[in-house]
Amino acid sequence: MKKNKIGIYLLALTLTFISCEEEMKELLETDFKVIEFYYGYDNYMTNVRDNKKSEPMIIRERNFLEINVYKNGDFELEGKIVQPNLIVSELKKYLIPSPDNKEMPETIEQEFTYAGKVITNKNLFISALFDNNLNYKKYNTIRNKIFIAYNEVRNEFAIKKYGKTLSELRNQDNETEMQKYYELTSIFQFRYTERMED
Repeated sequence: MKKNKIGIYLLALTLTFISCEEEMKELLETDFKVIEFYYGYDNYMTNVRDNKKSEPMIIRERNFLEINVYKNGDFELEGKIVQPNLIVSELKKYLIPSPDNKEMPETIEQEFTYAGKVITNKNLFISALFDNNLNYKKYNTIRNKIFIAYNEVRNEFAIKKYGKTLSELRNQDNETEMQKYYELTSIFQFRYTERMED
C-alpha cells in the first residue's frame, strides 16, 4: 500500500515535469523528488512557481512515514494499529534519529552553532490520511498527538544539550537562548501533510 502511494506521488511528479527535459533527466537519476512546498505567497513566487530556484527533496521509502486514521478513530502507523495511549511514544521512535536501525528514517550528521555535531533525520516526510467520516474531536486529538510527539523530542534534546526546557528557551530575553530554541526546528525537521479521504 505504501509503495502504491509513493508510486502515485512519483507518477504525479513525472507528469508535472514531462515537458522539462532537463528536470526529467535529473528526476530519473535519483529515486524521486518532491518540491518543498511552504505556505505563503512570497514563498510561492520564489520557490514553487519557478522551481529552478528550489532544491527538490529526495524521499526514500524508509523516510516516508505513513499514518492512517480510520472513521472509528483507529490509528495506524506504518501498517500497524497503535493504541491511543501509545501514539506519542511510537511516533517518537521515528522522530528521534536512529542511525543504526535500517528500519527507521535515514540519518545524516550536521553541524549546528550551539548543539555542535548532531545526527539528524534526512528528509523525513510524514503523510497522514484521515477518514472523512472521522469526527472533529478525534481528528483534533490525534493531530495534536503528532505535534506533542514532536515537541517532546525537541524538549528532551533541549534539556540534554542546552540544560533548559523548550519553554525556558522560548521565554528568555537572551538572544542566544532564543537562537537555541530556533535551532531545534532545524535539528528535528520533518515535512507533514494530511489528507481527508472517504
